[in-house]
Amino acid sequence: MTERFQVDLSGMVDLLSRHLYSGPQVYLRELIQNAVDAVTARREQQADAPAQIRITAGVDDAGRETLEVVDTGVGLTGPQAAELLATIGRSSKRDADFGVGRAEFIGQFGIGMLAAFMVADRIEVRSRSVDPDAAAIRWEGRADGTFDVAELTAEEAAGDAIPVGTRVRLTARADAGHWLSHDTVLALAREYGSLLPFDIAVRAAIAGSGDAWVRITEPELPWRERHANSAERAQALAAYCERTFGFTPLGAIDLELELAGVSGVAFILPQAVSPGSGQHRVYMKRMLLGPRVDRVLPEWAFFVRAVLDTDTLSPTASREQLHDDEVLLGVREAIGAQLKRWALGELGSDSRLARAVISTHHLALRGLALTDPEMLALIAEILPFETTDGPRTLAELGGDGTEIVYTTTTEAYRRVSAVARAQGLIVLNAGYVYDADLLTRLGRRPGWRVRELESADLVHTLGVPSLEREWQVADAVAHARRLLEADDCDVIVRSFAPENVPAILLRDSEGEHRRDRDRERAASPDLWGGLLDAFAEQGQERSRTLVLNDDSAVSRRLLAAPHGDVFDAGLRSLYLSAVMLAGEGLRSAESGALADALGVLLESALHAPSGPGPDPAPETGTAGDPARPALPDDPFQEDPQ
Repeated sequence: MTERFQVDLSGMVDLLSRHLYSGPQVYLRELIQNAVDAVTARREQQADAPAQIRITAGVDDAGRETLEVVDTGVGLTGPQAAELLATIGRSSKRDADFGVGRAEFIGQFGIGMLAAFMVADRIEVRSRSVDPDAAAIRWEGRADGTFDVAELTAEEAAGDAIPVGTRVRLTARADAGHWLSHDTVLALAREYGSLLPFDIAVRAAIAGSGDAWVRITEPELPWRERHANSAERAQALAAYCERTFGFTPLGAIDLELELAGVSGVAFILPQAVSPGSGQHRVYMKRMLLGPRVDRVLPEWAFFVRAVLDTDTLSPTASREQLHDDEVLLGVREAIGAQLKRWALGELGSDSRLARAVISTHHLALRGLALTDPEMLALIAEILPFETTDGPRTLAELGGDGTEIVYTTTTEAYRRVSAVARAQGLIVLNAGYVYDADLLTRLGRRPGWRVRELESADLVHTLGVPSLEREWQVADAVAHARRLLEADDCDVIVRSFAPENVPAILLRDSEGEHRRDRDRERAASPDLWGGLLDAFAEQGQERSRTLVLNDDSAVSRRLLAAPHGDVFDAGLRSLYLSAVMLAGEGLRSAESGALADALGVLLESALHAPSGPGPDPAPETGTAGDPARPALPDDPFQEDPQ
């Protein structure tokens, strides 16, 4: 025997409130949607019919909060009420009298009534159909899953003065009265229905004037209103953005996809935000779908907040987000194309708006350039990048075919910037989001030469000591190389500015990868050893190079000091200081080593013999410059004890 499923209404309400909808507040949206659909249906039959929806929050004789929603819509007959209001999920759009599958309608009567049970334990519907032969009806549903429907007698209908249309009355549950207070109702009605094309008003108490009707709807979509001039329109849109989003925009970008049934406006944020934070306000047939809808704009468009109205996109079951389907994908791409056209047209100018957008949203523009060749060319012309020669555009650096040299991390840039600047070498910092990818893409275009900085680039700009000087320091350099062998670090001596930098650390990117693999293999030989052995490279080249500055008094004193604990501690101090100067943090073992090295140097200085000592030899330049003798109070002088 075939039987029908039995539905536990209280269980369904719990399911809706906890898992389908974001919260009980959507009950008013569902009721307004039903009223709007009813008014739309009547207008199709009677073009001059009134289009009004009135919402009243009150209290009944028992002190319980109540809410009434009255519309001048098409109304319901007795059979329609029994079918539509008591059948969960039955849509008014599919009813023969309302039109099957019509795009003009928004909601579903069954779901709308069910949502009201999230805040009410009793719902009463009184309605008179536009059909003059149909009697007025009364439908009452209760949270226990029961309902009654009956036709009103002529006396009842006359006493109630029911016009064509519907009155829905909710009586609040004991724990949900605050959702029906008229401050909350007014706020929710404005949130959900402010852009609807009908006359919707809420009865609210106004001090000194008693009760009054407050109209919540605007006669036209804000971005389609007519204004005397562009300045007046810009001012009106800025005011709408302030009311809606709470910020004053830098500017507004019109969005219009007539074929896709989408229109709106994108407001440019006045401050930079992080990628992925773009959530937008979307209306469906002018009813708010959600104030924070994802994926309706491209990911790179996080520098704007959009307000959109759509007739074609599909909502999710909760009608608070959009289905991420092929239609939404097409709309997202089309909106992206409009934003790109605006950027290409506006940002190439020297307008105040262009300068403000470039200064504030350069990160978003970089992301946009990764998706479009035209934008990449524009970005190369207008966006400044950090270089050792100050802020420069890519066109200024390499537009004439000059090679652009860059670092892929900010740490690497900081490591070489001071020395590169002193040597006249221009290095670009591509350590920020998108920059390295942009330069890689730019390097593939004809006429551009772009590559990553190598250690040799900087070494070649440094002064090479004379043969005599190299012979003088050869023993000290060899000993230093042995000391830093465990750190995979080579040691060389060069002359460079500024003189107050005793040493810098240069790194080879490929060597660093090998160094990291070796560390991982040493830490977990059983887990990774066999796999990482396959990537092991032959050769003895070290991944790092400590460059001692022969123009620095500190480095010269170290190179002239005899081998021993003090020399070792001095070298270790210079190496770890160079690591920190490069922007790297010290591991715990390195921090301990630095403390030990400083302790050795301090101990040596405290036990050094007192009294006058010989002056250092005069500095005569790099070529043939003799090693500076150790001073009596020099920490690099070995303790005679």
